[in-house]
Amino acid sequence: MKKSVSLTVASADVHQVFDAHQQAVDLANPFKRRLGLVGDINASAELFRRVLPVSRLKAMDPDRTWWHYGIASRIGSIVLGTWILPPVQIVVAEQYGLSVFLGYAGEQEIQQGSQHWSCCSNTCLILPGKPLSIETSLFSGLAFHLDTQHLLKTATGMAGLSQTPDSWVKSVHETPGWEPSREPGLATLQAMLRQVIAMAELQAGSSQSLLERLQLDDLIYRLLAAMIFPELREESSFERLIHRIEAGRDSFDELLDFIKSNLAEPLNLTQLEMQSHYSRRALQYTFRERLGCTPLQWIRNQRLDVARRKLQNPSPGDSVASISSDCGYRTQSLFSVDFQQRFHIRPSQLLREARASSRAR
Repeated sequence: MKKSVSLTVASADVHQVFDAHQQAVDLANPFKRRLGLVGDINASAELFRRVLPVSRLKAMDPDRTWWHYGIASRIGSIVLGTWILPPVQIVVAEQYGLSVFLGYAGEQEIQQGSQHWSCCSNTCLILPGKPLSIETSLFSGLAFHLDTQHLLKTATGMAGLSQTPDSWVKSVHETPGWEPSREPGLATLQAMLRQVIAMAELQAGSSQSLLERLQLDDLIYRLLAAMIFPELREESSFERLIHRIEAGRDSFDELLDFIKSNLAEPLNLTQLEMQSHYSRRALQYTFRERLGCTPLQWIRNQRLDVARRKLQNPSPGDSVASISSDCGYRTQSLFSVDFQQRFHIRPSQLLREARASSRAR
């Protein structure tokens, strides 16, 4: 049975509770009226894990009594964690998608690989799901997770496109992160994001069903898509994007042509990465989004389709072994197994039938 989080909830007069930790009283936070006091660091870590895969939470001053004010709440499909923290160290494990951090007061230093980010008042960060570590001063902020597929579909719909541009897929899967709060042109979008979150908090005390019908989570995804993809907010960039798409080909189409021209050669994900300049994750996502399968599944099906055509119309010197080799199979036995699973007939039988039909003509 899953262990429940043990929380000491703040009293009706939140300010009286905050007086117990006078240093936290004046920190801004849109959820301040509902934040609960957590007096156990393990319970705090469990509360964090509702939003981020926290593997370690450590107080910077272990000799002081632990406290933290926090809440995990939901805005439609988005689970949002809000907190006021004493100085702490946090280690976050890898997760799929993106994480959004908003700062309201204090400082939060984030290290992710070679990238270093500072999150303080009015900061907005959008970071990839790679492992990261955080050190904070007395800090007020919030974080939530973005589903990459949801984000791309939202952006594609906003642009009125039938398919997601390759450059967008690569961008979200390969980004070192964004700090839109530093770009003057994005100040309005960030202010709108904070206002939507504050609106959701005001509504949280009344009808949850109304909050669902308002679809504020969709608006949050739209605002973040506009922050991440400049084509959505810059008319000239959007026109260039449309022109590229209307030209009819992109780098993914070129990759498919490369695969079809090299089916006889051994192909693996590393080669596809080098040929297309996609990351492995972006390759997997794009193949599933466009073709409904993984890259290696698509390559195998292409090889089997070519093999069947060759078996149905064999040249005089063709054999099952030569055809399987021409289609990139290292062993005839593996080819025979894959072929029979796909077409429910042995390749040797199909070859015999094709030759018999040819002699009868």
